[in-house]
Amino acid sequence: MAKIKVELKDRSYDIIVGCDNLSELGELVRSEKWGRDVFIITDPLVNDLYGDLVRKGFKTKPKTLEVPRGERFKNLRVAEKLYDGLARYGAHRDSLIISLGGGVIGDLAGFVAATYMRGIDYIQVPTTLLSQVDASIGGKTGVNHPKCKNMIGAFYQPKAVFIDVSLIATLPARELRTGLAEVVKYGVIEDADFFKFLEANAHHLNTKAFENEDTKRAALKLWQTIVSESAKIKAKVVEKDEREAGLRMILNFGHTVGHAIESLTRYRAYNHGEAVSIGMVAAARIASRLRLLETDVVDRLKALLDKLGLPTEIDSLPVDKIVAALSIDKKVIGGKVNFVLPEKLAKVVIKDDVSLSVVKQALNEMGGQ
Repeated sequence: MAKIKVELKDRSYDIIVGCDNLSELGELVRSEKWGRDVFIITDPLVNDLYGDLVRKGFKTKPKTLEVPRGERFKNLRVAEKLYDGLARYGAHRDSLIISLGGGVIGDLAGFVAATYMRGIDYIQVPTTLLSQVDASIGGKTGVNHPKCKNMIGAFYQPKAVFIDVSLIATLPARELRTGLAEVVKYGVIEDADFFKFLEANAHHLNTKAFENEDTKRAALKLWQTIVSESAKIKAKVVEKDEREAGLRMILNFGHTVGHAIESLTRYRAYNHGEAVSIGMVAAARIASRLRLLETDVVDRLKALLDKLGLPTEIDSLPVDKIVAALSIDKKVIGGKVNFVLPEKLAKVVIKDDVSLSVVKQALNEMGGQ
């Protein structure tokens, strides 16, 4: 088991990365004396898979609040239903929320924790690769608005992030791939050796290794390394810039175009990692057109994403509509769209003066219409 400290003074917390450790969560909560009563926020599928395993670790059974699965349910209407449930069960300021699920549940439960009673404690228990390496770490919470992903939210740090890597063995192949997009991001923005490690192991990073117990054990060791290294990189960035005033913006590599594609397709055509994968290639092509990045790095990035089964082309989406969607993203400051652009592996720069004609050229190059 690994413990990664996120150093944020009085808001510091541990990211605990283990394997087959989910049943130990109750003991952690008891030992830390977190919460007079405990509420689990999850979705029906995750509750069926893991809810009993979490609940049996508590002497007093936590109450469970379910929300529908899917990005389109991460909204204020669903948040209001969760407020209603917490109020009905008498949750107060000394209650604890456990967010049990993927990134949607993590963002939604964290937002509810940040705003119910002006803030109550919560723990992130991410069950997907995407949420284990990214969404659960750093205290970003929020809900979507029809105009923009995560437009409404708050920075609110959890008491802990509790990760059981064995849970990813139950993920469908597409869910595993979507998490890998964020993993690749860390190699590009911060760690060239990690990027090379992913290139060397790309053929192992799929669901085939989970099909029998011998290969599953070996695979989970590899995944534990990947999750731990990703968490370390994100923790380091968050420590330096908790509220995205500067450095933390590099974590948005691939997200500017990615979020625009998600919004344009109403979160249905592409999942988050697939959109970010396209967005990373777009950012790399933009950087290449601006003569910031060598074309061989663009080719290496695209080749790795292709090997991992992630999309790297735009499937005939209208370029003008993608560009229009950029203007209402949260990363627009002073009317200027911020792009995170690579200059080489492990070095990126934030630009707010990218010509829209260059953006359009890059998107057209990727199959946009």
